Amino acid sequence: MAPTPPKKSSAGKIIAIIGGLLVVAIIALIAVVVIARGSDTKADDVTVRTNEDTDGRAPQPEPDKSMKEDAPDATGAVDIVGPTSGVENQIASAAIVDIEAYWAEEFPVLTGADYEPVSGGFFSWSPDEELPPCAESSDGIAGNAFYCGDGDVVAWDDTGLIPDLYQKYGDLSVATVFAHEWGHAIQARIGAQGSTVTLEQQADCFAGSWVKNVQENGSDYFVVDGPALDQALAGFIEIADAPGTSALDENAHGSAFDRINSFQEGLTDGADACLNYSDETVGPRLVQLEFETQEDLDSGGNAAYADILEWTTLDLEDYWSIVADQVYGTTWTPLSAAVPFDGTEDDTPECGGSDTSGYTLFYCVDGAFVAYDDIGLFPEVYDALGDFAVAALYGSQYSLAAQDQLGIAPKDARDQNLMADCMTGSWAASVFLQNRPDTGSLSLSPGDFDEAVKVLLALGSTEDDGGTQGTGFERVSAFRTGVLNGVSACEQ
Repeated sequence: MAPTPPKKSSAGKIIAIIGGLLVVAIIALIAVVVIARGSDTKADDVTVRTNEDTDGRAPQPEPDKSMKEDAPDATGAVDIVGPTSGVENQIASAAIVDIEAYWAEEFPVLTGADYEPVSGGFFSWSPDEELPPCAESSDGIAGNAFYCGDGDVVAWDDTGLIPDLYQKYGDLSVATVFAHEWGHAIQARIGAQGSTVTLEQQADCFAGSWVKNVQENGSDYFVVDGPALDQALAGFIEIADAPGTSALDENAHGSAFDRINSFQEGLTDGADACLNYSDETVGPRLVQLEFETQEDLDSGGNAAYADILEWTTLDLEDYWSIVADQVYGTTWTPLSAAVPFDGTEDDTPECGGSDTSGYTLFYCVDGAFVAYDDIGLFPEVYDALGDFAVAALYGSQYSLAAQDQLGIAPKDARDQNLMADCMTGSWAASVFLQNRPDTGSLSLSPGDFDEAVKVLLALGSTEDDGGTQGTGFERVSAFRTGVLNGVSACEQ
């Protein structure tokens, strides 16, 4: 994220954002995220998101267990070369059997032709073993999984990649990797063409379509709930491209946002939605950015923490003033200065008589200000994820302010929060597209969209805390809607 000084001009542009579109075990994140709605709200009605950790840090969730307890034993149904014993091999076998069964049913519907099962074999590789087909060196398989069309082969690293994903994120994350590789097998069968990044995006979409089938109770082996999907996505985007990778790179897979975008398309609309992927349809919607200066590269695209809120406030005020005028036909009232406080001392500012103790982030309608923990919450997010993760959280409070000012706030707190994530996505897209060239004051750096995705995914709520924020997947999905379709889509 970097500043783009606004030009002196009163000319505005209509905001119509149309998409031209790891979490590496996020640690030590947020104790409480709160949205206080001002003096017209009783203290016990304030929307609170919290966890049980008494030291003020979000615990790392236990790895997901998505395999059904009564699932058949698939290890005898799949001939794997070089298998390891244990649960990872069981998951791999179950994934192979289940994904093959899915495509045996889906492929004829999709193409009108029978599905040909992968015939070249399945190779579970360790460093002390013979290389699998198509791998010219250990570098080609270590920490990786691949489909090789020349031999119709699927291979994976059973020492690094699979155990690591399983231990961090659980069953479904492992199975989703296999679903992605089968996406490439489907491409080989339909003769798909395109750049590397296009084919990788399409494979992500096909992987999402398999998870959709699991969600719809189409699997004998796996189940999917909100937390499982959140963890699977966290593992999925761990192997996204490093910030600054060009979409033209021969090994490009897409940013975390790009990968989740394609995965969600398959999850929402099924495999049929993945068939139209081409360089022409995929390229314009990618949010891959390259580092343009050595200074930006050296900083990893991160502004100094002290500058983030000043720059972000200027841009948010500009964005919402234009949206209020040109989309909603009203005048935006600037917010009062944001109020930092020391969350470690529980020294929260007052908000119209509401009890704000214990809160780390909220928007107060009564005083029209955002209050934020400047000692714990924002610095921890900045250190763990980066500058735009902080900006996205801060921007979500502006989105709540916009709901109030524009009179579009839903009654339900959960709907308010998800709508705010969507509205924040519309603002992020405006910054990315630079469609306010005369007045906007921000530009994005490589990795900024990924940082927003990661913080939303990390801060999804569960049934245990009331679910008022939405799951991480739901939050990312709402953000994606705003990015692709603009602020007006957030009311639907």
